[in-house]
Amino acid sequence: MRYVVALAVVAGCHFRTHEVASTADAPGGLAMVDAPADAPADAPAAFCPSDAHLRLCFSFDQPSLPDPLPEEGSATLPAQLTNVTRIASPMGGAALLGATSEIYVPMDAAVSGILATEIWFRLDTDAPANFARSTLFDSNIIPPNISSFVYRNDPDHDIHCGIGSQSESWTTSAVTLGAWHHGLCVCANGNLSYYLDGIDLGDRPGTCGTAGALVADGLTIGANNNGGATGINELWIGAIDGVRFWDQPPAAIPR
Repeated sequence: MRYVVALAVVAGCHFRTHEVASTADAPGGLAMVDAPADAPADAPAAFCPSDAHLRLCFSFDQPSLPDPLPEEGSATLPAQLTNVTRIASPMGGAALLGATSEIYVPMDAAVSGILATEIWFRLDTDAPANFARSTLFDSNIIPPNISSFVYRNDPDHDIHCGIGSQSESWTTSAVTLGAWHHGLCVCANGNLSYYLDGIDLGDRPGTCGTAGALVADGLTIGANNNGGATGINELWIGAIDGVRFWDQPPAAIPR
């Protein structure tokens, strides 16, 4: 049985939609959960559902972003914010990041077994030079790593994802400055795959089956991790609207 994770696309913006698994034995992962029974019929599912398979989640939907920022998945691990502004977005709220911004998640063994990473992003300013990169998130590329970057590769971009012991890149012309995009990186059956706005960019056979986890250097969101919360570089100039890390692949992707 397949389960659907849907994104409505309107003028380059992706809206979170309400999805319900069709049977009681739907796996966790990226299958959305139903709204409470007393919720309005058109109420969206929570961006960070109550699901043991959701190991790390930040929605950035709070009216203002407190520091530290509570984690909304099963790890209950707060993030430290530096020069991060909350802005409205098509999905509710987003973290606006600039040249001095950082979101840092310290090491915690609760974030382990990661097999899928998911992020909504808007790149406002490209990397300063061709083949340079902007960071979505990074655990310092130490296996079992969790990382994602967007490289400038004129006239295109390269999407990079790392999970466990595997790191791969995909070249795409679909990343548009100033537009919202959805990125999903999945480790399944030993293959690392990337889906950009729902389009499969291809499988890379490898060793991602070892799964990802937070390492001693923790995780930086919107900045390259050079050994923890200090010494960061390759910053993300734009906005990030939601990050989710899961410990199993999404059921919506047939294998």
